[in-house]
Amino acid sequence: MVYLIGAGPGDPGLITVKGLEFIKQCDTIIYDRLGTYQLLEMVKPDCRRIYVGKQAGSHYKKQPEINEILVEEGRRGNMVVRLKGGDPFVFGRGGEEVTALLEAGIPFQVIPGITSAVAVPEVCGIPVTHRGTSRSFHVITGHKRADIHRSDEGGLDDYDYIRNQEGTSVFLMGLNRLPQIMERLVQTGAEEHTPVAVISKGTMPGQRIVRGDIQTIADKVNEAKLESPAIIVVGENAALDFTAPNRGPLQNVHVGLVGTPKLREKMRVAIDALGGQSYSIVDMSVEQTEEKNRLRVALEHIEDYSWLAFTSQNTITLFFKWLREWNIDVRKLAHLKLAVVGAGTRDALKAEGYIADYVPDEYTTSALAMGLANVMNDGEKLLLPRAVQGSETMLDILDQGGVVYEEIPVYDVVGRRMESIQYLKDLDVITFVSASGVRGFLDVLDAEKKNCGVAHMLNDIDSCGDHTDNTDGSFKIHDIMKNIRIAALGNVTEKALEKAGYHADIVPEVGDIEHLISAIGDYYFREKRQ
Repeated sequence: MVYLIGAGPGDPGLITVKGLEFIKQCDTIIYDRLGTYQLLEMVKPDCRRIYVGKQAGSHYKKQPEINEILVEEGRRGNMVVRLKGGDPFVFGRGGEEVTALLEAGIPFQVIPGITSAVAVPEVCGIPVTHRGTSRSFHVITGHKRADIHRSDEGGLDDYDYIRNQEGTSVFLMGLNRLPQIMERLVQTGAEEHTPVAVISKGTMPGQRIVRGDIQTIADKVNEAKLESPAIIVVGENAALDFTAPNRGPLQNVHVGLVGTPKLREKMRVAIDALGGQSYSIVDMSVEQTEEKNRLRVALEHIEDYSWLAFTSQNTITLFFKWLREWNIDVRKLAHLKLAVVGAGTRDALKAEGYIADYVPDEYTTSALAMGLANVMNDGEKLLLPRAVQGSETMLDILDQGGVVYEEIPVYDVVGRRMESIQYLKDLDVITFVSASGVRGFLDVLDAEKKNCGVAHMLNDIDSCGDHTDNTDGSFKIHDIMKNIRIAALGNVTEKALEKAGYHADIVPEVGDIEHLISAIGDYYFREKRQ
């Protein structure tokens, strides 16, 4: 089965529930250069991804080629998703793809999507219909030649009906032809003072709106340097503004997330509650190390230890997962006292059925180490499973405090580029919750320098040339990052940023996710009041 799914206007939260369910299950996903890149994060790890959109330096897949790919993938007997921006049948050439599937005898299903023609004006406070000003709306492609005076059948001028109708006209894909479109409207009788709004990157990072009228809008858009994708709204409703005055301290704030899937989801929910929009830009995947065998040996002699400390939720997840895999009786842990670094790890431990015996007042690994040095008795030994890149300061404090411990680096965290990294230049703030997240982010940026990703972020495609001689990569990264605020969780993360040459603008006093998001909200609340 092939599913043609409308991805919506750009905000990944605006896809239908049904469409999202099929994306999560599919074996193959075929997609264009969408605004909804985050939807690609939802596919299975083994899902085959096929990109068929237009991209600088790559062959542009023409529609007949895309049709062939759909038929070929459909014949494999897998579950195939063809993901299209907006709605498949609103200037999305979905009809041509359905025709190809029908001719080939491939079963298919169309899942409608929210079209940008309605959604984008709506989120900007412009209703396409409104009692008293617009009883209808018309959607027109801006690609159509506006200089053709009459149809092939000899009918009325293409834009004549716009003058004669009282509704709202919405032009898609017409930004490059904005002056010509406005000129034709005047030629066909439209009033020069008719309100017009042009919305760039609607529902996505970098969303901007310019308002004017038929006479002035082209100059205003040129002056504002709006970018595609953009839509043009013409009519009395284009002058309306039905946006809420205050949706929260993070209204119109775009937040980039660096972290594991579980952590990013927790941050996303908190950011949404404050009116912000979040985008996962770097995925931090947890990879176990061979050192976990040392942990198994330690657990076989668990009676030698009096304390067990956890410095991250990842460690807790892995620890109890391995206990089950190794068939270790949890009653063997009954004599241990358990220490955690903060509220998040405390709650994660509680979810496994254990109550922490010690949580430091300050949620840092340094505070945890100092606390353990004070509460542990002579002759007691600490078992410390943790990340490969764990804090060296913590070990120094334990050594200075005379704590006997065994540190076992059981996992590492590796950064992976996510599709939404392309939004980087439009983000307002990036969140880092660990030093490994800082390293993962920097590794991704280094890779972007080599494959022209930096140029794509800046819409500077002409600078893409020899990938082996991209000498201006560092300069472009600086251009991108200089206007982005950085939020860091904890002193270790802050120091990792400083070491890399970046300054943390937002650091919460308490080291947990709730306080981090709250600190970001406070920062932008103060900024908006100034």
